[in-house]
Amino acid sequence: MSISEELLSNYGLRNTAFRKKLLKLFQNSESTLTVEKIKDKIGRKNDKVTIYRALSSFEKSGIIHQVPDKNNVSRYALCTSTCNSSNHTHHHAHFICDHCDNTLCLEEIDLPKIKTIKGFKFKKTELIIQGSCPKCL
Repeated sequence: MSISEELLSNYGLRNTAFRKKLLKLFQNSESTLTVEKIKDKIGRKNDKVTIYRALSSFEKSGIIHQVPDKNNVSRYALCTSTCNSSNHTHHHAHFICDHCDNTLCLEEIDLPKIKTIKGFKFKKTELIIQGSCPKCL
C-alpha cells in the first residue's frame, strides 16, 4: 500500500486513482496549489468539478487547508499530521510573496495569544506576512 493509499484509508476516503494522484501532487509540492495549478500538473482531462469535490473532501477530513491569497484565489496546502475532521485548526502564520504570489505556511512562527474580550467569541486568528520569498530574492 502506498503512502497516498494509506493516508486516504486512514481518513476514511475512497481510494480512487485521481485522489491518489492529487494527494501525491500535494505531498511533492513545495508551494500551495490552486485549482488551475492542479489542472496544469495533473492534466487538463480532469474537470474542475472533480477537482473541487476531491479538495472539499480532503479539506473536510483534515488532509488539506485553505491558505490566504492576495488575489482572493483559493489556495490549498497539506495539513500537519495533527489535523483530522474534528480537530482542523491551523495556528501558524502565512507568508505571501509580492513577486510570485505564492503563499507559504510558516509553521515555525507561533501566533500570539489573543486575550478574549467579554461578549465576543473568536473563531479564527490569522497572521499574514508579505514580502519576498527566498526564490524571488
